[in-house]
Amino acid sequence: MSQIQSITLKHLSLPTHTFVPSKFKIPLNRNFSLTPRFTFSSSLSVKCYHPNLVQPKPFPPLPQRPPFAELPQQRVYVGYSVYTKKGMLTVIPRPPEFESKSSGAFKVSKEGYVVLQFAPSVGADEPIYDWNHKQTFSLSVSEMGTLIILGARDSWEFSHETVKLKSKIDVRKVLKVEPLLDATGHLFSLRVLKKPANMEGIQKSIFLPVTRADLEVLRSLFNYIMPYLLGWNAFGNSIKPEVYSQVNSTNPRYGADNEWNR
Repeated sequence: MSQIQSITLKHLSLPTHTFVPSKFKIPLNRNFSLTPRFTFSSSLSVKCYHPNLVQPKPFPPLPQRPPFAELPQQRVYVGYSVYTKKGMLTVIPRPPEFESKSSGAFKVSKEGYVVLQFAPSVGADEPIYDWNHKQTFSLSVSEMGTLIILGARDSWEFSHETVKLKSKIDVRKVLKVEPLLDATGHLFSLRVLKKPANMEGIQKSIFLPVTRADLEVLRSLFNYIMPYLLGWNAFGNSIKPEVYSQVNSTNPRYGADNEWNR
């Protein structure tokens, strides 16, 4: 047998279909000579390609979420409730109503308001609220302002009177807010008098004590929701510098210097 010796190949540049690690040993005969396809180089370049191999497809791009302004408008219900042994008081806001003009603009046709729902308690040991005999009272923006500035020893009375034409029933509602004797809050009392034609009226009353903490929460909610009830948020969102400058130039009613030009 001929004597076998080994040599170490450190840097080889091989065909693209061949893979060889950077250092390995190949047994060679004494008369072995490298073929022309093996060339020495200073760096090892390894490539692997198979024409029958299916190349993976890139993942499809994730769907882009539209901005908040383009999202479909959804109805949202919110409210705040005060729970007492005498009954339950729930505050629910109602948005304003808009009407469209021939110019494409919108105008507030009816201001928003806040609905107070009073439900009496019928439970002896645990409070159980009877929503079948609830009474409601709507507060306008100005009436909400009255409750905001109401002092700890102040009292106020709100009166609403409507006439139902179909049933010919006069409905008079009186909401009175007065301080409690122990100075822990205010007493909300709602009296509802329904008087049909040529009949004696039927009066229902509900009394609910509201603590100072709950009244402070109501004041904070009133302060926050007032601009939305007046539609000022819609006006603020529609302001654009270029449009607003054109309005001021074409309509002197909204001009900034209107006060000093009179």
